[in-house]
Amino acid sequence: MFEGHVLYLLRKYLGEYVEGLSVETLRISVWQGDVVLKDLKLKADALNSLRLPVTVKAGFVGTITLKVPWKSLGKEPVIVLIDRLFVLAHPAPDGQTLKEEDREKLFEAKLQQIEAAEAATLEATSRSSKGGPVPGSNSWLYNLISTIIGNLKVTISNVHIRYEDSVSNSGHPFASGFTLSRLAAVTVDEDGNETFDAGVALDKLRKSVELHRLAIYHDSDSSAWKLAKKWEDLNPTEWGEIFQDGIDDHSGNSVWAMNRNYLVYPINGTLNYKRLGKQERGGPDIPLEKASLVLSDVSLTVTEAQYYDGIKLLETFSRFRTRVDVSHLRPIVPVKVDCRAWWRYAVLAGLRQKKLCYWFSWERTRHLCQLRRRYVHLYATLLQQASNVDMSEIRQIEKILDTKVIILWRLLGHAKVETVKSKEILHKKGASKRRWWTFGWNSAELPSEENALLEPQLDEEERLTKEEWQAINKLLSYQPEDDLSSPLEKVSPNTTRFLVDVSIGQAAARIINIDRTEILCGRFEKLQVVTKLYPKSTRCDVTLRYCGLSSPEGSLAQSVVSEGKSNALDVSFVRAPVGLDLDWQLVAKISPCHVTVLKGSYERFLEFIKRSKAVSPTVTMETATALQANRAGHT
Repeated sequence: MFEGHVLYLLRKYLGEYVEGLSVETLRISVWQGDVVLKDLKLKADALNSLRLPVTVKAGFVGTITLKVPWKSLGKEPVIVLIDRLFVLAHPAPDGQTLKEEDREKLFEAKLQQIEAAEAATLEATSRSSKGGPVPGSNSWLYNLISTIIGNLKVTISNVHIRYEDSVSNSGHPFASGFTLSRLAAVTVDEDGNETFDAGVALDKLRKSVELHRLAIYHDSDSSAWKLAKKWEDLNPTEWGEIFQDGIDDHSGNSVWAMNRNYLVYPINGTLNYKRLGKQERGGPDIPLEKASLVLSDVSLTVTEAQYYDGIKLLETFSRFRTRVDVSHLRPIVPVKVDCRAWWRYAVLAGLRQKKLCYWFSWERTRHLCQLRRRYVHLYATLLQQASNVDMSEIRQIEKILDTKVIILWRLLGHAKVETVKSKEILHKKGASKRRWWTFGWNSAELPSEENALLEPQLDEEERLTKEEWQAINKLLSYQPEDDLSSPLEKVSPNTTRFLVDVSIGQAAARIINIDRTEILCGRFEKLQVVTKLYPKSTRCDVTLRYCGLSSPEGSLAQSVVSEGKSNALDVSFVRAPVGLDLDWQLVAKISPCHVTVLKGSYERFLEFIKRSKAVSPTVTMETATALQANRAGHT
């Protein structure tokens, strides 16, 4: 039984990312207990879930190991090991030059997003209507699965993901990437020691994640890697020679890692996660879930060339996001074939980008109403597992509509099916009454309201009934916060649902100009950020022991610890504070600070700002527009 579930999950999730996955090999490996997959190649669309204009040029997974202790399942942890994950990505083709197969892949990704949102909404509303608890939560099978998942032991090692781009910043190719030596997640006890929790591990969960040598680099004016052979012809040893260098602290300085410029130098850290069980929950000050992240020394360096590359990359992502947002409006025919369609696309896309209402003629409005009736009818018929549904017509409608509209129309289809089922139940009750009370009344004498409910057939031209509107409201009235607790459980507004604690021992950040001269260098010690999430409020507390700012000319600012003030900075921000008629509240305490203004440093910094504005007026305008819109929203 469990073997079948494991096989299904492996095929479902691994099949989306890797090529050449043998089902028969998986089946044999699962039954033997250890699944070992070696030398896997990643698919070109493996990064589509990121919804970015990025595609995989080459990808390799050295080993994926799944160890399942079938004889002691529920007593020993299931172990997942992933070693040598190497990915080389590059910009995706421009949307204007997409091939037909590329459009089909984008449409498939769109359908996956729609189906995921639809399933999540239906599951949430179903769970909410049943009082909150997960179905079967008291069964032996559920407890066993919870124990297995809660004690899952995962180790990921030797990760290198690289992105090469010669398009975003024309004339200045660059390469970015991040490397990770090791990430390990295990279940721990209250003292932080590795253990196996035989209880319901999803209800009461303690996890510890160790992070070793996580680094981010960015090489400006760097050409793409060139090989003497094709990427798909590389053997595992050659993959390691190219990508391995720079991951661990024993790496040399090969030609592949030469002149690597780190944005974030390798850091180590520990993440501890704790979820309280129902029996452990105490007062409102004790968080139901808590995550604590402790990082070692953090060092950041940003050069002016890296800054320009980043701005250009953000512009590329912004244009892609705009195109995706209006992709359902884009005509599929060339401009010469239908000029009016392209003019209409330009107008509608401009209105959508400006967040203005669409202007539709009565004919257009009538057409969309008919399209809605037709789609809801077809989808409701499909939900009833009818064999005469034209799937091509459904897909054609989905190609021209926005994702949110399709989700809404699908929910209308579910509401229509629920109404039909309720009519059928009422019809059966009416038939039962006629059999038992033949002398009282028959179908011809039924009240008109009940007679109207005796036709369960789906009519695409009928209007929405009262029952359909109730079903729609039931589906659409679900709020995400309603799922955090049982409706029967009253939660105080002061209850801490989630607490995130981030601590950094020491950190330094530098900005270097185009002449390789340091503009500014900031340093701080003992930074702690604590964020608490309440049912309807959020609180963030920031404390900083020491901070300083310097330039090549000397010190610009330096905090001084005075009597009664042990921290250089204490800041408390609360969004929607409980009991106060305020949108937000900010309290800040700053210790004395020595500030020195040096003319040379000041002028050098102003020159850097002016050059950055000239490089990217688009991002500057978008930032100003966003700030203005945010300001208008609070006035």
